[in-house]
Amino acid sequence: MRHYEVVLLVHPDQSDQLSDMLKRYQDLVTKNGGNIHRVEDIGRLQLAYTIKDMHKAHYVLMNLECDGKTLSEIESSFEFNDSIMRHLVVHMTKAETSPSKLFLQHNKDAERKSNKHGERKQIDPEIGDKDKTAVQQDNVKSVKARDQETSKDLGVKSETDLNESDTQIPATQKEEDGDEKV
Repeated sequence: MRHYEVVLLVHPDQSDQLSDMLKRYQDLVTKNGGNIHRVEDIGRLQLAYTIKDMHKAHYVLMNLECDGKTLSEIESSFEFNDSIMRHLVVHMTKAETSPSKLFLQHNKDAERKSNKHGERKQIDPEIGDKDKTAVQQDNVKSVKARDQETSKDLGVKSETDLNESDTQIPATQKEEDGDEKV
């Protein structure tokens, strides 16, 4: 059996039918001897572009372990289900059981909204969020190192590597430029 990650975009007006739909898909997988490792109801999110004149969709993420026949049954049911606007099935090398980044990010937003009247995380404006600044500094260092390696690989000289002779325009090129202007 193979591992798959399935992402569904469900029509936001029909998200109340989502639990029944997911139950059907889960029953189909378990009936055929497969496993369900993770099901995440991420919720309604803004789409990057409109799909069927909709600006939002209800996101669902599932990690399955099933055979090809079961997967083809599930995919064909996606095609004939009008409430599923888009779907994506990705073959995975192993089972994913930890929460996805999208799920974690969405839950952080929910926590932030629910904590409006409760305690908030205070960040000193002079110091900032220490973890965030350390990560940002590491990212900047890695980008600079990668850029230096790339320029060395390509034989590109940076402005500091240019010699004085490299910055001077040869006399023949000056003459050609002067001929074109006349």
